[in-house]
Amino acid sequence: MTVDTAVPSNGTDVVRLRNVILADAVLAFAAGCFTVAMSLTVVRIGWLLAIGLFVVLTSLVIASAILPLRRNRVFESVMIFAVANWVVAIAAAAVATFAWPLQMVSCLLPSLVAASFVAADRLWWFVVPSFFVSAAVVAAGVLQDFTGLTDEVPEWLQTGILLVAAPGFGAVMVFVALQHHFNLTHALEEERILRADLAVQTDELRRSRQRVVAATDRERRRIERDLHDGAQSRLVGINLQLARVRTELRTDVDAADDGLAAVRQEVHRAHAELRDLAHGLYPSVLTQHGLAAAIEAAADRSPTPVRLDIGAVGRLPADREAAVYFCLLEALHNADKYAQASTVEIRLRRTGDGDAAVVVFEVVDDGVGFDVVAARLDGGQGLTNLADRLGAVTGTLEIESSGGAGTTVRGTVPVG
Repeated sequence: MTVDTAVPSNGTDVVRLRNVILADAVLAFAAGCFTVAMSLTVVRIGWLLAIGLFVVLTSLVIASAILPLRRNRVFESVMIFAVANWVVAIAAAAVATFAWPLQMVSCLLPSLVAASFVAADRLWWFVVPSFFVSAAVVAAGVLQDFTGLTDEVPEWLQTGILLVAAPGFGAVMVFVALQHHFNLTHALEEERILRADLAVQTDELRRSRQRVVAATDRERRRIERDLHDGAQSRLVGINLQLARVRTELRTDVDAADDGLAAVRQEVHRAHAELRDLAHGLYPSVLTQHGLAAAIEAAADRSPTPVRLDIGAVGRLPADREAAVYFCLLEALHNADKYAQASTVEIRLRRTGDGDAAVVVFEVVDDGVGFDVVAARLDGGQGLTNLADRLGAVTGTLEIESSGGAGTTVRGTVPVG
């Protein structure tokens, strides 16, 4: 059996529906008891007693519509409520034709209730039957009187029944209208909150895009500077050394041999510098061997001793592996440069299954720590970079630190 699709999404709305059902049940029970009392004391008419007992029993059926609400089956609850009202409306209008105006209101009530508590695509289950049942009630009340009850019941009692029941029906209708108003107000408030959250996220997205552009420009300038001051300068030096060696080959072979040895060393240094630069951009070990191997390689290069606690995380999508790796690298760099830590511990594990699977990582150092709130207010670039990287793959970031107590950087990234 499928779960009902309905408007109510919280306990407050379910309570409101329960109150509507109880109000209608109490009204039906009171009307039935009044009719039974009149048939036993004032006018002893069998049909009047029968219809009174029938309405009392139907009130119990209406009250039973509360039971499905315990399992949040709103559609089933409203359907029981509707069928009970339709049945009693047709029966009462057919037997006591003078009561058809009240019964017409009764058979329209389920449509109003459904409009407040049932999903829009299922309203036709209530609107269409309400229309036809109301037409049947009018026809039964106006066109026939097979029981003769209308002629037997004194006119003053007919008027009394209508006067007693009409205010109750009116109160129930007003109550349902109020519930509809409360639901609409609640929906509008949720929409307002959603729009406000969306505006905040949009603003944060705009700022993060600006930060990404600025970070990209800084990274380009850094790469250009590293190439110019490092490998490019070394290649220029190698070219000058080769020119000198070429001259020495004509006059001093031994000096030329020593010069070639020096050139060879410079070539090795240039290769190492280019390799380190390329490794900082996107390490090949991450692409070829995965996250765990890349973190082990980064730990080996760290000047601060690193303890590793790496679980079986497996391979992840490339963007998520890169986000986790560079966040770990940034946190490790901060620990090396600022924390004055004696040791750093990196933990990495995968939790959950299927769509709920996430990768959780932590970088914990025993350094001097810092004031996280003050760093955020001062616009700390490192923290912002970490948050932006994880935010780009719908990840989360937490930083715990205080003066003299070390720092813990904790992040989560969904696998899928």
